[in-house]
Amino acid sequence: MDKIYSRPRIRIPKIKHSPKKAKKQNPIRTWFHIILVTSVISIGSFVYSAYPIFVASCQTAAGSKAVLIVNEEVQKVMSNYQYHDLVNVQKDGHGDIVLMQYNTVLINEITTKIASNIQKAIDNTPRIMVYINFGSVSGVSILSNIGPKFDIELEAAGKINTDLRSDFESFNVNQTMHKIYLDLSTSISILTPIGVYGRDIQSEVLLTEAVIVGDVPDTYYNLEGITRDDTLNMFE
Repeated sequence: MDKIYSRPRIRIPKIKHSPKKAKKQNPIRTWFHIILVTSVISIGSFVYSAYPIFVASCQTAAGSKAVLIVNEEVQKVMSNYQYHDLVNVQKDGHGDIVLMQYNTVLINEITTKIASNIQKAIDNTPRIMVYINFGSVSGVSILSNIGPKFDIELEAAGKINTDLRSDFESFNVNQTMHKIYLDLSTSISILTPIGVYGRDIQSEVLLTEAVIVGDVPDTYYNLEGITRDDTLNMFE
């Protein structure tokens, strides 16, 4: 029997795979990453929550200071004047009031001086300290006395508008309380380490008042709606 031809088998050597050793994690690096991520999230959350409170605190502090300046400057100017300097009450021979006449030139000078003094006082105001309460931001009462402090500055952002008006109130029998008010409105800029914010200021201050004995005539020179710019156009 003939031998069948066959070629020798090719034997491929077996490759032994050794299991890879797991790379050892550095616990310090792991904790560093955890602390870093937690810190970034916490800071971002705090800034997001604290920003509106910071702006509101700056505006409140600036508004309070501006109103205080307005009242102080009005008192300084008006300390040199009395009611009869601004209003001339004329009576007839029977003591009845026949005319109430405003000294509009003097009133114009007063309102101009008050507005100018207020603007200068706002621009020269020292820095105001604003305190951010961690307790208000986080809602945790134990943190109520903890938080950063910021310095802010004030600047007058525009013209101070003034509006004079008079008011008559029945005071007693045959007596009337006459009051003259000055309405002021302006805008201020609040300069902070984070940014610049605006605040509108509106204030009503009493210039002078007096009790008038006798009936107030139906016709008198009223200051209602008269502004600083056009007081000179009124009749004396």
